[in-house]
Amino acid sequence: MENKLDNIQMAIARAVDHPELNFNVGKMYYNNAIDKLIGNNKIPNFVHNGSNFKVNEESNMLFKQSIPYFKNAIKYYDSLDDKDKDENRNNLYHCLYSLSTVYIRLGMYDELKPVKTRIDEMY
Repeated sequence: MENKLDNIQMAIARAVDHPELNFNVGKMYYNNAIDKLIGNNKIPNFVHNGSNFKVNEESNMLFKQSIPYFKNAIKYYDSLDDKDKDENRNNLYHCLYSLSTVYIRLGMYDELKPVKTRIDEMY
């Protein structure tokens, strides 16, 4: 079963002509990572017994899994002609912003710089 899921995920990641699908899958991983962190924060500190490290590792893995999906959606929006780019400006912004927050969370500051520059140039 896990192998089938991996194949489905790889197919989606290659579906660069479906930016909404890629963005939504990326957001699914992103939101699951956030949910793990929020859920962990509801546990009192004296009960954790080292679970913070495990939860952070699990959430970071989910954040990492979101990256190719956000990148594929961005790649699609970048390939559009000027008129379509203008119509999809907000969609591109949401992809760039989501990717930037993942890079910040993972400490991937070199990867963040060009994304942040693009965001700053948009608004």
